[in-house]
Amino acid sequence: MQSPDRNHSDHHSATPRNEGLRRYSVAHFLIALVVLLLGMPFVAELEHGRLIESAIFTVVLLSGVAAVGGRRRTLIIAALLLAPAAITRWVDHFQPGPTPRVFTILAISAFLIFVLLNLFRFILHAPHVNSEVVCAGISGYLVLGILWAMAFLLVARTYPGSFAFSGGAAGETLDGYNAIYLSFGSLSTLGFTEVVPISRQARMMAVFEALSGMFYVATLISRLVALYSRRATGDIHE
Repeated sequence: MQSPDRNHSDHHSATPRNEGLRRYSVAHFLIALVVLLLGMPFVAELEHGRLIESAIFTVVLLSGVAAVGGRRRTLIIAALLLAPAAITRWVDHFQPGPTPRVFTILAISAFLIFVLLNLFRFILHAPHVNSEVVCAGISGYLVLGILWAMAFLLVARTYPGSFAFSGGAAGETLDGYNAIYLSFGSLSTLGFTEVVPISRQARMMAVFEALSGMFYVATLISRLVALYSRRATGDIHE
């Protein structure tokens, strides 16, 4: 027969530590991501749409820090990566140009990679499934799509003419919305045809994004099933 102290210790170890700075930080990050993605096409039509989009994106970055800042070391690193990402984003807003935009893409990409890795680590080490783990899984998928959109924007600026547009205005370029549209079309393997990668670099990026999306979903599902099965087995033994 186990002692009460042992039972208390087992129960404590089975409770997942919050990944975020606060209890619902990951859920707030997910909400911010959804607002950004759904609001982009509507905000762009407003008079100060680009300013509003930059403000929403800044909120996403801040909520991303809170989402992975449950440990002091992680919080410090996330804050250090946030600074150049946010600053270059606003510099690009007030002084747009090829050079600031490249720095913005690289800074935001570095921050998103860090957030994605921490969310994925949290999912892999969680002892059981709860709402925070589910929110982390969905947030990671959306971050992956935005990260690949940044990669497409970088390819478009490094290799001009890498993307073709059908049914659009002549001379249309790959902007933030079009990159997001192409990215999630590739990530979900839906294969939208309005934005088409035509250079070898862009096509290979689209292929690797589709593969990363499939591997992410497969890994996430297998992990969640394993956690659920472990919990179900524990309930049966009890």
